[in-house]
Parts: sequence; structure tokens; C-alpha cells
Amino acid sequence: MRTPKLDVYNLVVFYFVASEKSITAAAEKLFLSQPTVTYHIKSLEKSVGAKLLEVKRKKLFLTHAGEGFFEYSKQIYQQLINAERFVEDLKEARLRVGISLTFSSSFSSTAAKFREIYPHVKLIVENAPSAKIIEDVLNSQLDLGIVVSRGYANPELRCIALSEAEKMALVASPSSPISQKEQIELADLCDYPLILGPETSATRQIIFEKLKAEGFKTSSLIAVEVDSIEWGRSLVEDGNGISFYCMRNVEKEVSEGRLKILHLVDDIQVGVEVLVRRDVILPPVANKFIALAKETFSVPTDAFPAGETTPLSN
Repeated sequence: MRTPKLDVYNLVVFYFVASEKSITAAAEKLFLSQPTVTYHIKSLEKSVGAKLLEVKRKKLFLTHAGEGFFEYSKQIYQQLINAERFVEDLKEARLRVGISLTFSSSFSSTAAKFREIYPHVKLIVENAPSAKIIEDVLNSQLDLGIVVSRGYANPELRCIALSEAEKMALVASPSSPISQKEQIELADLCDYPLILGPETSATRQIIFEKLKAEGFKTSSLIAVEVDSIEWGRSLVEDGNGISFYCMRNVEKEVSEGRLKILHLVDDIQVGVEVLVRRDVILPPVANKFIALAKETFSVPTDAFPAGETTPLSN
């Protein structure tokens, strides 16, 4: 087995300098003096046998060797962070899961089952738009990210499908004029205020892509932009607009007659997937959560026929 000759801390200092393109900024983040940072860079260059950084017109640039070496230092730094998080998890068992706003209510049963199996594990859940979840997974702020399927082509991420695309339910208040229509065309959505998630919401993007593909303008469709399923449902119940939800998120409201599912001629569907960093080895508790999540989406929801406010009796 070969013994590494490079000093790991020198690599970390180089990573910060290369990332910040500044010795001053790197020194501030590392809580070191500028001469100390310079010393580590010089020491690394001596070990490598090549110049890694150059200063031109008071600006810092990576040399050709520095650019190649930066990729290695980035991977080493990330693995050190992962190792530290692993040690933290040993001290306090925890699992950090990000769940897209679209599915935030769908995972309550998953979380409950997980707590039964692992009562000693602290489950930390973040509800946010898919874009924010992806960012936090990449930054190692989350262990898992459960998001709307969008074909995320990021080489740093691994995708695990939880379900095939399922139909989104278009809902309105039973007292809303649109709820009296037997069937809804996409064009009808342009005549009623929509209540949707923020601009970064993947579900909102899918809905707007569908409308744009049919030639409809989307710039003035949104009546209210919400970052909470509960708030959005409440607004729809009060007749302030219409919205799209996963069936699991509106089953109770529909069965109680507070919301009505409308028959949309052109289905809008979304899939669910888990995103994890490729360079992270998932602990058993994370794999168990994924397995439980798959079970959640493998069980079909109670299907309410379009126009029904309560389930059909047997």
C-alpha cells in the first residue's frame, strides 16, 4: 500500500484559495493569517513540483496544473466533510431529509413508520422547492432529497426512482363556478386564478410547460404564489383560486366536501425520485427511509372520480 506524500491540510488550504480566487478571502474563511495561507500554498507547490497559482494584474489565476489539481482537492475536501458528518452521526444518530413541497404531506406515514423502527434516530425534515432541496443535497446539508422527477443531469447526483408519474389532482372549492363544469380544458385554466408554488417549484414548471406547449401564455395566470401546501389548500377552499395537488395531499379535504376534484381532459403528471450525492455512502437508516418511501408510493391512493367530493360507497 502506497503512503501519500501530500499534506492533506495543504490541499484543503489550496481548495479554499482556488475556490475563492483570493488568498485574503481564503484566510478569512480558514481563520488563518495571509502569510500562513501563502506558506501552505508554497509547501504544496514544492511537494507537487509545479506552480499551481499565478497573480496577474492583482488577480489570482489557476495554472494549467492548478486547474487539474483543483478537481482532486475538491473531492478530497468533500470526502473530509463527509467523514466529519459520519462522525457527527455516530455521536448523534440523525437523518436529514429534504422533501419537495409537492410531496410534503405524502411522507407523514413514511416518517411515522421510520420513527417506529428507529426511535433513537433524529429525523430532520426540510420542506422546500425541488431546486432548494437539490442545492442542499449538493452542499451536504441534506442526506436525501425527495423531489419531483425532472431528469436532473448533474454528475454529482445519483437518482433513485420512487414511483412512475402519477396524475395531479386539479381541485377547486365546491362553490367555485369552475367546479360546475363537467370537464376542464387547458384553456379553462387561463380563465381562473391559479394558486401555485414559487418560481423554483418543479411542479409549477411542469404545469407551465404543458400550458406553453399548447400555446397559452402563463405570465398572468398566478393569483397567489405560496410556499406551503396548507396555505395553498386553505386559499382554494375559500374560493380564491384553483390548484394542483398530489391526491394524497387532498384526500381528507375531498372526502369532507371542502374541495372538489375537477375533470381535466389533459392529465398533468409528476414522478417522484430521491437524489443523493454520488460520493456518499448511505448509512442503513437512509436506505431504510428510501425503502419506506417506495412503499408509500407503491400503495395507490383512494381514487375519487372527477366531480365527486366524497368516496364512492361499496
